[in-house]
Amino acid sequence: MFSCSIYRKRILKKYLRLENGIPSSDTILRVLARIDAKQLEKVFIDYARAAFGTKVAKNEVLAIDGKTIRRSEYIPADENKTSHKAAHIVSAWAHSLGVCFGQVKTEEKSNEITAIPELLELLDLKGMIITIDAMGCQKKIVEKIAEKKADYVISLKGNQQSIHNDVKEFFEPICDEKYCQWYNIQHIEYRIEIGHGRIEKRSCYLCTNIDWLTEKDEWNKLNAVGMLICERTIKKSGKKSIEQRYFLTSLTDVEKAAFAMRAHWGIENNLHWVLDAILNEDYCLVRKDNAAANLNVLRKIALNILKQVDFSDIIKAKKMPLCHKQHLCDKREDCLQRALQSL
Repeated sequence: MFSCSIYRKRILKKYLRLENGIPSSDTILRVLARIDAKQLEKVFIDYARAAFGTKVAKNEVLAIDGKTIRRSEYIPADENKTSHKAAHIVSAWAHSLGVCFGQVKTEEKSNEITAIPELLELLDLKGMIITIDAMGCQKKIVEKIAEKKADYVISLKGNQQSIHNDVKEFFEPICDEKYCQWYNIQHIEYRIEIGHGRIEKRSCYLCTNIDWLTEKDEWNKLNAVGMLICERTIKKSGKKSIEQRYFLTSLTDVEKAAFAMRAHWGIENNLHWVLDAILNEDYCLVRKDNAAANLNVLRKIALNILKQVDFSDIIKAKKMPLCHKQHLCDKREDCLQRALQSL
């Protein structure tokens, strides 16, 4: 531990003036608590745009989703001090690049409806495919995506009861081949191994003939509706489960829509899970003022750096998990220096 702190200090001195030594953890937390969270979010988005903007391919899937920092709720013992609820962070995750492009903080999960348009306004979305879960299935959000010249695939559930019921009823006779031909319904099917002895079969249906849909003109750039059927089988027991999901989209190609639906879960597996399992975010007790939200930004910058930095010439491995890269930066001066230089 002592040797680690020595080499970190030596490297940090190359980038920072530390005339009085490395600040204590208490000093760092006081600074984090006072930094304006909104301004830091804008700085983060500017950094991501400069670092990764030129690498964005056409039809990049950008997943939008929220995560609550579980232990960031602040209930002071002194009644004169202001309490606040746990911070809820709405993030934008680029699937193929594997990096976070930006975020906004809200006080509650229910505020995602207002936070998502705010985040979309800050990002360059032209040519991207935006995926959002059912919470973001709102006409104003779809309008904002269309305004930013992007496509969308948005999950459809009971919070939009009328159109959800119409789409669900439309896809009920999907097994009838003549019905599919009549409405020119596109179909794609594939099987994947999802680990732990499970096999998942996915069937995606897309209908661009939506003249029957009463509300079609109320949703900006709506070109199709779709259904995704996920059938999971446990190899050992043979137990099966079937789940049906519905979605609205501006896309007209079933393969693109199916890929976007699958890619959306990358934000859960490759961002939210990593924040908790590798960086222990949900166990962090930092909660005063803006400290939790600002620390969340710093974690995402660290993850973006680790995702992009290449240690293949140092450690011979075809693919290196983020936790291994983190360990290398903790233990080896040359690895930490390379990561810092990639900023």
